[in-house]
Amino acid sequence: MSRSSKGVKGRKEEGDTLKSCIEGNLTNLASKNVISALVNVFIKCYEFYDEAREEISYPSIFSRYVSIRLYEEFKCSRISNLLMNSLKYINELFSIARDVFDAVFLLRLHLVSRLTIHTRNPMIPLEISISWDPILNIPYIPSSSLKGIARWYVEGVKSSIDGVPVSKFFGDSNSIGLAVFFDAYPIECSGESLIEPDVITPHYKETDRKIDEASSSPTPITYPTIAPNTVFATIVALNHSYEEEKTSINSKIAYEFIKYVQEALTQGIGAKTTLGYGRTRTIISTSNVK
Repeated sequence: MSRSSKGVKGRKEEGDTLKSCIEGNLTNLASKNVISALVNVFIKCYEFYDEAREEISYPSIFSRYVSIRLYEEFKCSRISNLLMNSLKYINELFSIARDVFDAVFLLRLHLVSRLTIHTRNPMIPLEISISWDPILNIPYIPSSSLKGIARWYVEGVKSSIDGVPVSKFFGDSNSIGLAVFFDAYPIECSGESLIEPDVITPHYKETDRKIDEASSSPTPITYPTIAPNTVFATIVALNHSYEEEKTSINSKIAYEFIKYVQEALTQGIGAKTTLGYGRTRTIISTSNVK
């Protein structure tokens, strides 16, 4: 975007107007649609970004201010209504699922380490993003992430469960599988805040497409993570059979399968699991097995 020298000079004389613009517009986020608010502020405040003056990119600067603001706005003491709505939604979903599926398990996932999830979420303009539900206005764990880690783990330790191939639970290109995973939502926040800023320091810029030790300039990137001690709730449901495939299970197999799912989720969910992120303690809160 071209800027006149007069315009750039004027912004320099005004001081840190970029900071003022971002911080001044990122207010009361817990009562707004966070995704829409961030997109609007990202666009609105770009006019104050001076590429010649700033040492880091606009998305990096924006990510830093957003991460800090989310930490402040989503303090545990301030979001009890959001967590209550989340719990209500999960309970209603569980009630409906009992009438649809043969086996339904309500799981509680207690985070024992920070969680970073859906880091390339295109809906939020952050350097390292996070999955965010636009209706409940809280971060969440997509069902695809839960199913992915469960499939990776269970297929790695078992080929079948009591004679039923593991692939039958997760499905393939021709079938959705016996098991259905639902999104996980936070229902308890016992730390200081639901969101904690974290920092990563890449030494090389991806856009440069080269590695040069002499000219490398490490640039810290601040991004939001979900804080440890947050408790999520999610649902895993199973059908006992698919008539067209002649595959059937019973309550014993259903409980056996869910045991492996619990083990899988302790391995870590989301990104940076090799560094200890996304670890959980998972228990069955409620179940309804026919």
